[in-house]
This record gives sequence, structure tokens and C-alpha cells, in this order.
Amino acid sequence: MSARGEPVTVIATVRNEAASIDRLLDSLLAGSRTPDEIVIADGGSTDGTLERLRARAGSEARIRVLVAPGNRSVGRNAAVRAAQSAVIACTDAGVDVDREWLDRITRPFADPAVDVVAGFYQPAGETSFERAAGVVSAPRLEEVDHERFLPSTRSVAFRRAAFERVGGFDEALWHNEDTPFALALKEAALQFAFAPDAVVRWRPRGDLRAFMHQHRRFGTGDGEARVQSWFYATIAAKYAMAVALFVAGFWIRAAWWLLGLGVALFVATQARRGEGRLGLWERLAGVPALKVAYDLAYLSGYVKGRLGPPASARPAPGRS
Repeated sequence: MSARGEPVTVIATVRNEAASIDRLLDSLLAGSRTPDEIVIADGGSTDGTLERLRARAGSEARIRVLVAPGNRSVGRNAAVRAAQSAVIACTDAGVDVDREWLDRITRPFADPAVDVVAGFYQPAGETSFERAAGVVSAPRLEEVDHERFLPSTRSVAFRRAAFERVGGFDEALWHNEDTPFALALKEAALQFAFAPDAVVRWRPRGDLRAFMHQHRRFGTGDGEARVQSWFYATIAAKYAMAVALFVAGFWIRAAWWLLGLGVALFVATQARRGEGRLGLWERLAGVPALKVAYDLAYLSGYVKGRLGPPASARPAPGRS
């Protein structure tokens, strides 16, 4: 059966998304391929999101609404298990879904060997801070290693059988559920495909406090799940080396020259990532500074997560 002929359910989990939920539903229903079913799990909204969802479901038979209090893993699992299709596409409220997104992210399933399709996501910042934060937070397409790329739940599709094989999303994780889920799919030797043209756009955090809080939370989730240790070891080694060179410079001046060269290389590398998207000053100052904040937020969150009990030792929240 062709990918276009195979039914597909789009799922999302939401909480307090009254301002954005209509935009998501409208974009899905206006796509070049429309979902056979849309299942939205509400995690306990208090801003009218649930009422808005129920109103939309009353006028569109393809929309189904669940109440699934708890974290996003609880909501995602509930939505997948309630879905009637064997192919599941996942996105989030608050993103802008390209008109071709669903068609492109499901097309690789025409090959019956494909289990998971990783779509892509691009930042769509409006302010200087948001644009710089987008450069730091998301890779450019040319930076992506297709073999190692881990899809975000903003833009991913999978067969129900793949979901069941790894036991779904880990409901003990409150901070960063999609990385452990993607790693579990990889470790199960499931077949991935990459669909770089299956794009959603998201708006980065608008200030430094929110930016650091978001990435610290992601790091905490990785620490709790005991994943990506190589990534955090690399970050820690980089800054430990910088500190060591700074201290050594009081005795060996060449260490300061080496540190200066490393800083210059770091600034140039980060500034290059913003080419075509940011002005010169934003690239030379904003992006490198936010990259340091990004690294430290992730690293501090990871340490916090590692110092606590592993996610597997905590009880999962109950489902409704």
C-alpha cells in the first residue's frame, strides 16, 4: 500500500494552548495531505484549551480529544494508544506546520522496511534575541548528520509497531521525553528515514531567563534518563580546558595565547552559523554569548538530573 493510501493519525499533547490550538488544527486540516484522524491529549489546561478543543471536535469528526493529566509522556502515550491508524505523526501546539508536512513525513512509509521518519524543524524568531536563540538551539540542515540525528516530537512519524516495541514514551520523565524515546527506537535497531523537507517552524524563547530554563530542563531530563553522557562530557571538557588554560596563564603566558585562539575560533564558528539569518553584530556577540548560556544551562541541568534518582526508580504518574 502506498504511503498516501495508508491511514495516518496526527497526535499532539497540549496544556494551556488556547491561543495557538486553532492555528495548529487549521494548518493540519488545510494541508496537501490531511490526517485521517487528529488525537489531542489535554494535560490539564486551565485557560479554555479543553473547551476549545471540544468545540472543534463537535464540528470536525476527525478530531478526537482526550483528557490525560500528567506530563507530556502520559499525554503522548494516551494519544497513540487511542489512535486508530497504524502510522502516527507527532507534532506540538505552538508550531507552524508547513502545508506539505504530513505528506512529506509519511511518504517514506511507502517502503515497508521504514519504521520511523525524522522530520525537520526550523526556528522562526521575530526579535533579535529569538533569532539568535534559534541559531543556537536548532541545527542548520547542512549541519545534520543523518545517521545520528534524533527527531524531535515537533516533527516525527512512526509505525505503531515501533512505538509498542520500545514501550512508548517513558512516563517517569517530566523534563525531556523525546530524546530517550528516539534513542530507544535507535537502540531497537528500527529503520529510520530522514525527511528534511517535512518542516515545522517554532518560536524560540523570548528572553534569557526563559531560554536557560528550557534548556536546563532538557538537560535535567537527560540526566534523569541517564542518556547522552558523551554530549555532556564533551561540554564539560571544553569549559574545563578553558579554565585550565586561564589558570595556567598566570605561570605560562603561552596558555593565554592558546586560550585566546580558542575563544576566537569559538566566536568565528558560532558566528558562521548565523550567516544569512542575522546581522553582523548579532552573529559576533549574540550567538556566541547565547551558546555559552545554552551549554551551561544544559550542563547544570544534566548534573542536577544525574544527582537525583534515575527516572526508572521513580513511579510514573497515573493516567486518567
